[in-house]
Amino acid sequence: MTRVFLYNPFKSDCIEDLIDRWIQAEKARGWTKELVRVRHGPDKPLGDLKAGDTLYIIGHGDVTPNRMVDRGPTEDGTREILQPHELAARVLADGLTDKAITIKIYSCLAARGVLDSFAMNAAVQIKLKCGSMGGMSCKFDIYGYDEIVSILVLNPQTGEYGKFVGELKQDVTGVNEDTIELTTVKASSSRRLLVKKGFGLM
Repeated sequence: MTRVFLYNPFKSDCIEDLIDRWIQAEKARGWTKELVRVRHGPDKPLGDLKAGDTLYIIGHGDVTPNRMVDRGPTEDGTREILQPHELAARVLADGLTDKAITIKIYSCLAARGVLDSFAMNAAVQIKLKCGSMGGMSCKFDIYGYDEIVSILVLNPQTGEYGKFVGELKQDVTGVNEDTIELTTVKASSSRRLLVKKGFGLM
């Protein structure tokens, strides 16, 4: 069975809470996929990926272009920010090697702007740093999402489990999740193929 890796590339536990909720939703719908939970660290957790697996790189999107953020504070009280080359360096340090896997940069608005988006730039950097022959014969298929996307949840409007596109509420008064309302549109419909196998872009 192919596996789905849920990867926290940050140092704080903020993304761990999202992964907790994703796994709880997967349990509630009957464990339809084999999930592997991994996070950035010294034990090269991405070295276990095998051909056919899917890697979700999970983080929060940001209105500032070309960065993925963590909403949890680090030891010095700041929030960690990863730019495309930093994310690529981190997955390389965590053991990612060139295998026929699908990588999904799972962050709100990551592919917004397409050619100059965080997801595109991160995909190119991952390919150059982790792919074979400097990316020339890379086996990765890398995706990004150009909408606000949820983790795996039970949609309150449909009663269906899935990853859905969200939209900002008209009367934004809350913070974090309180500002987003899920739609019935599946997140898979908003993904963009960014980097194909080999040297192809788009």
